[in-house]
Amino acid sequence: MKTNDAEPSQPVYASDAVAMVEKRSRSAADGAAAMRQLDPRTSMPGAAPTTERESLNLTAIPTGVPPQDRPRLALRMAEEAFAKTGSWVVFYREMLAPGGVVDQLYESAEARRYFETTSEFAELLEMVAAMRSQDDSKSGTYEPERVITVRLPRSMHEGVVREAKELELSINKYCLTKLLQPANSRFTPVETGARRGRRPGPQITLERVKIRGDEKASEKSSEPRKRTKPSR
Repeated sequence: MKTNDAEPSQPVYASDAVAMVEKRSRSAADGAAAMRQLDPRTSMPGAAPTTERESLNLTAIPTGVPPQDRPRLALRMAEEAFAKTGSWVVFYREMLAPGGVVDQLYESAEARRYFETTSEFAELLEMVAAMRSQDDSKSGTYEPERVITVRLPRSMHEGVVREAKELELSINKYCLTKLLQPANSRFTPVETGARRGRRPGPQITLERVKIRGDEKASEKSSEPRKRTKPSR
């Protein structure tokens, strides 16, 4: 008769299983951190999105550039930025946003309106459109997002939905496309009277402050009323 000389299997405890899972989780987290160090834009499943501000370190703008040479300089720096990033958000921030290259070359509103009429500005917008077509990342990946609410007539909303559908765009991308276009003063209404709605820029926050007199009044109201004997 043959006997089974194999050793009996060791029992597996719940604490051992938990320790094994924790070890695997730590290894996965260490690997994700290493990948983020190699590329901050890399997003792992379940990881919080990064909002690190990417700087392109463009060539410094020379001083004393003649006005007639500034459109060409802006386009040359846009081509440099286009070659350094694949994010349209980063490109827009470096070139067209307040404090960007165009803002530094054209400090006044009138000067910026002039640049918007040039062929170089049209090429900048074409670069933005090309990058938006290839960029699948969310805008919140590179900087915090902001939300605005627009009131518009129902008929205009129906037109927006129809045109966005014709262009095969989401409503959000359609609105961004419109906002990237310069406003033409010929088709801009003149503001008359008091401005309605929220003003641009930081908003004032009002807080309710408790008045001391109200506290005394509440204290008095909370005290039990003394009963007085009726006079005979």
